[in-house]
Amino acid sequence: MVSKYCPEWIFGIFAAQTSKEFLSSNNSIAGISRKYSSAISERYNEVKFEEIMDVAEKILQFLSEINAGEDAVNYIQDYIHYRVKYESSGSERKLSGMFSSAFDPEKVKDYNSDKCFKIFKATVFSIRNNALPSATPGWVITDEEDIDWIGEVFNQEAEIF
Repeated sequence: MVSKYCPEWIFGIFAAQTSKEFLSSNNSIAGISRKYSSAISERYNEVKFEEIMDVAEKILQFLSEINAGEDAVNYIQDYIHYRVKYESSGSERKLSGMFSSAFDPEKVKDYNSDKCFKIFKATVFSIRNNALPSATPGWVITDEEDIDWIGEVFNQEAEIF
């Protein structure tokens, strides 16, 4: 079997978006996680919804600990914006290129709950300290050219079981 792992940044933004949707909808965190799990699993090796839910719960716990309050959704949005626009090195992310794309599967699994959560925390602290750019007001992921299937998945309603 060919290894087709989800790129870490995609897993990370889906986990963050799960937290954001949980805060701004009446859907369960498990239901939202399932939506992203099945979207990832259609394109890459299976990602269990529990993996996404675990990171999403850690994000919500962290935002509560730092008393993010009304800013919680903004921090999540800024994190998603930063991860879509920039690679972990800080260089600009090219979503599509002539020979490769940021959506190409990874040969080895490069994400896990702890790693994704650490990146989320570090990104939020950097944004709070103005060390990283925050999203322009009103920015939504579907504004990104070449965001491909990710924008469509973000706009899908989670199924209520």
